[in-house]
Amino acid sequence: MCSGHCVAQVRLVMRAVPFCGFRIPQGANGFLTYVQRFDLVPQVNASFSTNGSAGQFPEPSTSMYLLRRAVRANGSRLGDVIPLSQLRTLVDLIPNFGAKADGHLTMANSLEYSNQFWLNKYFDKEMFYALEL
Repeated sequence: MCSGHCVAQVRLVMRAVPFCGFRIPQGANGFLTYVQRFDLVPQVNASFSTNGSAGQFPEPSTSMYLLRRAVRANGSRLGDVIPLSQLRTLVDLIPNFGAKADGHLTMANSLEYSNQFWLNKYFDKEMFYALEL
């Protein structure tokens, strides 16, 4: 995957409102986002790995990366507040249902209740070229 980047779900966009007498530094627009991060699930891919070990490789049959929600030791989702200007592009996540999808999942709640996702590199041509090795 692209070095120095991560995939995150934007949960909230907010703007810092300066209080009386305080000025926002020049160049900072004051917009912040609360995001929840996804981690890459190591995959074994013979076309990238010569010794058969798992690593940061796309899944062989789909050529897509498998992601998992980043969680703390207590199971709560890992998130952070970052400047809006650090967001680079929109990505498409496809829930990984496994052998059998949960019957309670719908189009409206599958992103919220699923824990593993495919990073859809076929979403647009820019994403395809960025993730194609």
